[in-house]
Amino acid sequence: MSGPLRKYRYVSPGGSESVLKLSADDAERHGLSEEDLVEGGASRKAAPPAPNKARTTAVNKARVPRSKGGAGGDDS
Repeated sequence: MSGPLRKYRYVSPGGSESVLKLSADDAERHGLSEEDLVEGGASRKAAPPAPNKARTTAVNKARVPRSKGGAGGDDS
């Protein structure tokens, strides 16, 4: 490890843009400079995670298998 990691904006040869955490040496190897640095991160915030919701059961879910008898089944 050579120094702290900093966020750099990187554009791949295919044209897609991504943010990489790189050391200064790695950034230089990728051809990135100080101009490619991403600002503090206050400009873009991640969306808050969705609250956990209880799953609903299937409407047509039978409580007892048909082969085991039960309500409406013939147990003779």
